[in-house]
Amino acid sequence: MSAIAAIDEETGEVVVAAKLWFYGNFATAELADKIVEEIQSQYNGAHGKIQLRKADRSVVTYPVRFEIESAIVTEEAVFGLVQTNTDFRNNFIRIEQNNILKRSFMGNELGGNIGHWLISDNLGESTTAAHEFGHSLGLDHPDDVDLRNRELPPPMMAPRGTLVKAKFQWNPTVNAGEFGGTMKPIYRKVGAEEVEMIFTGKTFEKDGTLNLGILSNLVYDEVGNPYYFLD
Repeated sequence: MSAIAAIDEETGEVVVAAKLWFYGNFATAELADKIVEEIQSQYNGAHGKIQLRKADRSVVTYPVRFEIESAIVTEEAVFGLVQTNTDFRNNFIRIEQNNILKRSFMGNELGGNIGHWLISDNLGESTTAAHEFGHSLGLDHPDDVDLRNRELPPPMMAPRGTLVKAKFQWNPTVNAGEFGGTMKPIYRKVGAEEVEMIFTGKTFEKDGTLNLGILSNLVYDEVGNPYYFLD
């Protein structure tokens, strides 16, 4: 998903705002609420902070807060929305039972604002939505997928198949790497360092805003093939 980050000098925080437009055969208001709750609770629960240099060269630390909205729209309505969208807060996510990759995914490029998510991934209850949200803001999987020495819960961007402490496995009684011996996604938690990474190498505009992500602006069909619009 893309988003807009804005410095709020009154509250002394940076607010990351995004809106998820859900469509597809399994998109419901109830599911949308669960997804939004998962994303907000995970990212706000990290209590992330970033440091920004002011015009006078002083450095100020800002807590980062995430504000996520959602709406349910028809496939026909999405066609119109994506062809005119220039707002980085808008993301377009199709919800279905299956797709060509057999898993939930974001668009063709890291940071894109389009996705095709599956109800079989227990959206809103499994950390899948929060994980995909991280991809949309430019976060990739970590290089190290052997976290057996890590006492803390796995980071949100750890991929399925990551090796972890037994207590974070699907089955804590088996050896790491065996069937059931990899990370159970429900244990993933957003870390403050992951929130900070969203802003790494990026500069706020003079008006105190920052566009995050990429406006891919495409619509997916039922199985995850994108529609391309011709000029």
